[in-house]
Amino acid sequence: MKKKKSSSIVVRLRMAFLMPFAAFILIVISILGFQYRKRAMDDIVSQLTYEDEILAQALEARITNTQSSVNSIIINLNQTIPFCRLNHYKGPEIDAGMRKLIYQCMVNTFITFYNTDQVIVVWNNGVTWYENWTENYSMQSGGEELLREMEEQGVDNSGKWLRKVSSSKIAGEGSYFAKRYVDIATGKQLGYVILKETDVFAGVHSENADRSIYLFDSYGRLIESSNVQAISERDSCKTKEEEAEVSNRWRKQLEGMESNHRQQINQLKIARQWRLFSVTDMSSAMEDLNHSIIRILLATLIVLIMMYMIVCRIIDQIIHPIRELSDHMQNTQEQLPEPLQMLVKDDEVGILITRFNEMANRNGQLIHMLLEEKKQQERLKFSLLQSQIKPHFLYNTLDTIYCLVLMGRMEEGSRMTKLLSDYYRHVLSKGMDWVLLSEEVQQTEKYLQIQLIRYRDIMDFEILVDENVENIKIPKLTLQPLVENAIYHGIKPLGRKGHLTVHISQKERTLQIRVMDDGVGMSPDEFEESMQQEHRSEEGFGLRNVVDRLRIYYETRCTVKLERCEQGTTMLIEIKI
Repeated sequence: MKKKKSSSIVVRLRMAFLMPFAAFILIVISILGFQYRKRAMDDIVSQLTYEDEILAQALEARITNTQSSVNSIIINLNQTIPFCRLNHYKGPEIDAGMRKLIYQCMVNTFITFYNTDQVIVVWNNGVTWYENWTENYSMQSGGEELLREMEEQGVDNSGKWLRKVSSSKIAGEGSYFAKRYVDIATGKQLGYVILKETDVFAGVHSENADRSIYLFDSYGRLIESSNVQAISERDSCKTKEEEAEVSNRWRKQLEGMESNHRQQINQLKIARQWRLFSVTDMSSAMEDLNHSIIRILLATLIVLIMMYMIVCRIIDQIIHPIRELSDHMQNTQEQLPEPLQMLVKDDEVGILITRFNEMANRNGQLIHMLLEEKKQQERLKFSLLQSQIKPHFLYNTLDTIYCLVLMGRMEEGSRMTKLLSDYYRHVLSKGMDWVLLSEEVQQTEKYLQIQLIRYRDIMDFEILVDENVENIKIPKLTLQPLVENAIYHGIKPLGRKGHLTVHISQKERTLQIRVMDDGVGMSPDEFEESMQQEHRSEEGFGLRNVVDRLRIYYETRCTVKLERCEQGTTMLIEIKI
């Protein structure tokens, strides 16, 4: 019974490698994912902090620039306009000379501070100077309303940022910085200087929808924000108290926020207690980060799988010779193993296969020696049987000659003696086992002539030999046992005279020898039974012995079969030349 094939060593090696490799992959992926996530979050926070610091520096520079512009205007006004021409702190007179002095004072403002959009100076007597970058300057009276508004807004010597100015002298909303205009020598108020800068707080309005920026001044007021709701609540206030309340609520709300994985809060101080708050929603960033992590992990997984496939490929290359040897031994377990034909390397596996091939070759040589010894034993066995045939036939023939002599049939006795002498000359053949077919036919004919003298009344024969076959060599005593078998088992039991025919021909490269008789015949079952006999027959050499003898000489190149059995028996011997 064939044993069940055990599990492949390659499969076990792969499984042994796969389990720690899978654990390694999970650990590597987890570590990479965690490290990348932490590093990416740190980078995002650092980037946001950096952007906020840049924004704070830009805002501080613009705020400082605006305040410096106003201070420069006030200093220039003090240096340019004599105190005597201000009518005891009330203000200048509207005339050409004064316009020229003020213009000389203002002209450098737009050159030095290039972001300045509008400059308004209002004196205590209501005289107003208005100038911007693109329009001509003007000097006129009627600025009392603007004076009152500055007082109501609480503009002092340190200055104050205003979201809008209601006076008709200044139109529209924007970022205004107003400061009290005083006499440097006495410190008394001369009026107010109002300056509008271009896009001072433009950086607060972030283009990132997930990011909100809030800017509070030193008074805690919400100056600017990218949050539309906060600006809308501030602009809807009707009084300074309401505006202060809204600003204070938003500031406390921002101060109470803490940074986490959902949002990032940055708080910076700028320009003398100004405060900048930055609130960034991290949902989109986290979603993008997760997508990036998934892509990286997938790429890592693909690389690791490719590494696993490469390692498996290397294992297959290492184990392939062993597996080939195992399959070869499994396929040849019921027969003599042959050497494994494959290219081997100079390593442990190569040594194993080389030693196996050497063992297989030695086993083949031993088996070949045993077969040769067995064949030699068979040849000796058949030689012994042939020696047993010769006395048996000799005794019967000598008895026949003796009877012929007693009966006075001297001529037949003499002829039979000559045939017997020729027959044994062929049998001896100087000890050779192979003879020409023509010699074998002559020997068989002499045997039949001897038998014809003995059994004249019960048999006759004929021998037909085609051309170009006489010089073919065959084992000696190949025809005689078959002819003898036909006489004693086919014709003699018939009870009447029978006919024996020997026909020798060649078909292509095959020699065909037919021994035909019209005797009692032989069925296929009887033929198979004769083939199974291991001993010689009572009258002569057994059919099985003849077949075995031919197979020893010809191996698989000879067949003996019963050709037909309707009438008599025809034995066919085919030998591939």
